[in-house]
Amino acid sequence: MYAYFKNLHYFSTECVFAPNAYRGHVRTFLKDLEKIRPASIINIIHSGESIGLKKGIKLPQKGTCSKCGFVSSQLICKACTLLAGLNKGLPKIGIGKTSKVNKALSKLTTDELIQI
Repeated sequence: MYAYFKNLHYFSTECVFAPNAYRGHVRTFLKDLEKIRPASIINIIHSGESIGLKKGIKLPQKGTCSKCGFVSSQLICKACTLLAGLNKGLPKIGIGKTSKVNKALSKLTTDELIQI
């Protein structure tokens, strides 16, 4: 629908499995909605185009976990934090907020952090 209204070239043949797909239900809903209010599809497209990121919001920096090496936005990823909490008998560390996790981790000594 977006490609149609933007005059983009697209492959319009429907897949044989599409009638059972969820988007078939959405398509039916949108057609029913358009019967009630003809401009509804255009309004949905315009509302999607108006959504944008605010300039004051910073996205987290992608880094790596210092323990396992997987992608994380924190020094230690949530999986390693959860495992460390379970091993230390503090399971709430892994499911708490980042500030509480950092506070709990700051209480541990360097040797304890290396063991994590």
